[in-house]
Amino acid sequence: MERELLHKYFRGETSAEEEKQIMDWAEASPENHAVYLKERKIWNAMLLAPAIAGKPVRENKRVRLFRLWTYAAAAVCLLAVGISAFYLYSDKGQQPLDLQQISEPTLLLSNNEHIVLNRESFELKGKMATINNDHEKKELSYLPQKEEAARPVTDTVMNRLVIPHGKTYRLVLPDSTAVILNAESELTFPSAFNAQIREVTLKGEAFFQVKHNEAVPFIVHTEQLDVRVLGTTFNVSSYADETLLRTTLVDGSVQIEQNGETHQLRPSEQYTYNKQTNTKETHTVDTDIYTAWVNNEYIFRNAPLSEILTQIGHWYEFQTTYETPSLQEKRFSFTIGRDASLDQIIRFINSTEEVYIERMNTSIHIKNKQPME
Repeated sequence: MERELLHKYFRGETSAEEEKQIMDWAEASPENHAVYLKERKIWNAMLLAPAIAGKPVRENKRVRLFRLWTYAAAAVCLLAVGISAFYLYSDKGQQPLDLQQISEPTLLLSNNEHIVLNRESFELKGKMATINNDHEKKELSYLPQKEEAARPVTDTVMNRLVIPHGKTYRLVLPDSTAVILNAESELTFPSAFNAQIREVTLKGEAFFQVKHNEAVPFIVHTEQLDVRVLGTTFNVSSYADETLLRTTLVDGSVQIEQNGETHQLRPSEQYTYNKQTNTKETHTVDTDIYTAWVNNEYIFRNAPLSEILTQIGHWYEFQTTYETPSLQEKRFSFTIGRDASLDQIIRFINSTEEVYIERMNTSIHIKNKQPME
């Protein structure tokens, strides 16, 4: 695949025929996929270079990221659910610890023991499962004990995996479902699933590869709604400090259960719930925007500045203030990798001549950009 054609695609300038050509090539093999990701990183670096040098940058009006799901052996589920604060309990009288005090991915066992996962690999044998941690791969696995796997689960032993700012971790559940937890996220799950249902509770954002089992449904519980997986790829966004709750279906089928009502979605449909007005809508959307983080990217298309800063705020820790409320509605379109620093992103936004962002430690202030004399 020619590099110029890929970069043309990243700029959003390819035709429908060219987009299909690139998509077919990238999905043809893991090697092609790796080349695509490498070129995307190069493109991100090129995008940032003018901003770092202090030169004006032209925004891309159209940016695309195609879906590369063919390598998933199981149904893939994307979930993004937000909270304003996270807590876990210490082993001393269950005293709450603010997430700000947690700097590494941490596992909280049912006995309230805390284990920091990034420090070392280990193996723990429990009654229902063996817990393996590979700190180099950033992967935690729950392997059912063979003698217990065939027995019905009578006592549910719950565990919590908590991820702070700027970190991710991979979790393999007892049924072989794989989960990648994003920054500022938490998953509560059992050491073993029962024979009737598989249930987990999510706060934050996670990428799910759900092991297909028609006889035992997989349900993700969130603060506002439940998502029943029927073999599908989807994204859920339910941040506590945002007005809109969104469930976006990429492929397959999901069932939304909310306040006694059931809503079935078709591919490329998005279900939205407005918490202020209590209104619900279903409409067709471009699903690429809601899955970009899996490839370690952010994609924004005509997105208001307030939404952009909220999204990147889960990866970079900062507080935001605005000179005037209208600045929150300034809109931008760009794609950028999460390997970029916060200062690089700020310099890029500043170079667009729309606003000016000042940073002081963990606080950023957005002002109207003054015209050059």
